[in-house]
Amino acid sequence: MQSDSSGCVMLLVFAAVGWWHWHGRGCSEYASEYSCRHVVDNAEYEVWYWRHVERDDSDDEKYIGRAIGLRMCENNARAYAASIDETFEYRSYICVLVDDGQRMEKHRFLG
Repeated sequence: MQSDSSGCVMLLVFAAVGWWHWHGRGCSEYASEYSCRHVVDNAEYEVWYWRHVERDDSDDEKYIGRAIGLRMCENNARAYAASIDETFEYRSYICVLVDDGQRMEKHRFLG
């Protein structure tokens, strides 16, 4: 009787490749442990709007929704500013990367 360990080996190879794809090649542009493609296009984010950046008060941050990718995160922050009749100047938004239900890293932007 021959043992078939090739299926197990293939599963380990796919798991290692998947891990490397999302975690192994960090994105230095965003100081991230995730790949740049994941951070920019595929990651799920909590979107936070920081209304008065100049006050440097984190209690001023307001959760405004979720987004996929950094572009959608920015668009959500800009839409929120418009919805409360504010210009986007001197505003900040924070994209908190969520992976498997855990907050992993923050990406902060000034508008």
